[in-house]
Amino acid sequence: MDREITIDERRKLGARRLLAPAAVVALGGFVLLSLPHWLRPGVSRARVRIATVDRGPVEATIEASGTAVPASEKALSSPIERVLKHAGEMVKAGDAVVALDTSASRLETERLEDRVAQKRNEQTQLRIGLERSLADLDDLHEKARLDQAVLSSKLERDRKMRADGLVSDEALSQSENEARKGALTVEHLAASMDAERRATAAKLEGTALDLRILEKELAEARHRLDLATARCDDGGVVTWVVPQEGATVSRGEVIARVARLDAFRVEATVSDVHAAELRAGLPVWVIADDKQLAGTLQSVRPAIENGAVKFLVDLEEPSSPLLRQNLRVDVFVVTGRRDGVLRIPRGPFVQNGSAQEVFVVAGDRAVRRSVRLGIAGRDWLEVQGGLSEHDQVIVSDMQDYLGSSTLALN
Repeated sequence: MDREITIDERRKLGARRLLAPAAVVALGGFVLLSLPHWLRPGVSRARVRIATVDRGPVEATIEASGTAVPASEKALSSPIERVLKHAGEMVKAGDAVVALDTSASRLETERLEDRVAQKRNEQTQLRIGLERSLADLDDLHEKARLDQAVLSSKLERDRKMRADGLVSDEALSQSENEARKGALTVEHLAASMDAERRATAAKLEGTALDLRILEKELAEARHRLDLATARCDDGGVVTWVVPQEGATVSRGEVIARVARLDAFRVEATVSDVHAAELRAGLPVWVIADDKQLAGTLQSVRPAIENGAVKFLVDLEEPSSPLLRQNLRVDVFVVTGRRDGVLRIPRGPFVQNGSAQEVFVVAGDRAVRRSVRLGIAGRDWLEVQGGLSEHDQVIVSDMQDYLGSSTLALN
């Protein structure tokens, strides 16, 4: 038998019937309100890098790749007889690197020694001949002087006797002629002695000059002979040596290279499109093991090979412990600088060209904005338009989101 439903039970039953439609309506409203947010693309703050626009200096740089090479390298040269050190071996100051063929130098030295001895002997013979000749002339001169004195005395006696009428005019004239002849003989011998001295002195001077020339040639030959073994002036490492023993090379041709390993420079390579911007004296930054070394562009090689140009960089700290031979480094040549400009850290968001599309942080959103960039450096980019100081910009690669004007930041 059915019982009668009370009023409370009727109320509860009606509430249950209304609760389900109300829940459906509330759920529909929540979905409608949340749909725009769910459909908007977004990125996580933890997955992007955000940088702040500020003011400061920006350096325009050209990026190149480089290698640390020894700052100084000694070249050794001459004909090879035997290789004593090979490439890669360490050497100390005074160590022999190659032994040289000295037979030709030895023969040349001996020949010059003979010529020097011969010239000295010639010089001695000239001096002895001069002394003998001068001694003979001196004897003749002394004898003629004595004869002149006798003839002069006889002439004075004949003149006195002629005054007394004891000597004829013919005898007096003969005495005068003999006295005059004796005086002329004395003068002639004196002049001959003087001429002989000058002639012999000239011969001795010429011989002395020839002797000095030969002695210089002999000293040079002995020096070459002393260098019969090419030795290192400083310690270092042999970077190259002629590979073939017994090879004959021209005089002065390089036979070995020894480099010091306590000082380095950088040999860098860059695309030839930058060749016109490179010049000696430009400041350079070298990055080795994530640390920065200052330097100066020393020279640019004129030849372009395979579309690349090479240049040398002198470092302010060539003996830095960061450097070692053949270490690969990054090189940044500073071609310009601007101070007090708007700048933003460099990042992968930058594409080619000065006009860029970036995302600027605005609360929980990132809004796409067009900006104009200026000079670019290793760490910073100049901002010429589209951004203000203190703006926060996503500097990560955002190419996949450039189709959206706004992104949600989660």
